[in-house]
Amino acid sequence: MDDLMRSFNPNHVENPVVKVISPEQIIGLAAQIQDDSVSFPIVALDRDDNTSIDADRMNFTRAHFGVSSVLDTETNNLYYEKAIPVKLSYGLTLLTTNTADRDELLKELMFKYMNMYYLTIQLPYYCKRKIRFGVTIDTNSEIQHSSGSFDYLESGKLYQTILPLQCEGCVLVSYTPVKLKRVTHSVNAELIDKS
Repeated sequence: MDDLMRSFNPNHVENPVVKVISPEQIIGLAAQIQDDSVSFPIVALDRDDNTSIDADRMNFTRAHFGVSSVLDTETNNLYYEKAIPVKLSYGLTLLTTNTADRDELLKELMFKYMNMYYLTIQLPYYCKRKIRFGVTIDTNSEIQHSSGSFDYLESGKLYQTILPLQCEGCVLVSYTPVKLKRVTHSVNAELIDKS
């Protein structure tokens, strides 16, 4: 969602032309519309609830045992990163008051996501590392258009379009700490004179 906000508001102006909101903010949208405090168009991103394991990218060792990825020098823990590849889908919803705005925004977003578009996220765990994954249009799903699905101040209509997106290369990660132990050895050696 941060990437969308930067796309529509690169200069961080206070009231951008296109607002990007989270799915949680859509719930309060109806109340705001009654007060006429919302300006359109609005772009919202919502994750599909159907998440599945990506069996084509499954790696038994990485999923069950993990690979060593981080050494915490303060606690002397070595963290093993376990990863399960997953398939994630999103719906990018456009809400506009006219079809011209809807079509223009849809065109811009389709060109943005038509080719594999990479995003980088910082993992919020122990590792302090980043993961890259791709976001692209789901060409197996249709772009959904509807009008009049919301009342706009009882007289106008909102035009809604949902652009299906899919993520490539996503993983669920888990970290297992292993305490490293320090072992010291002492060796006594004697020099033997063979003369």
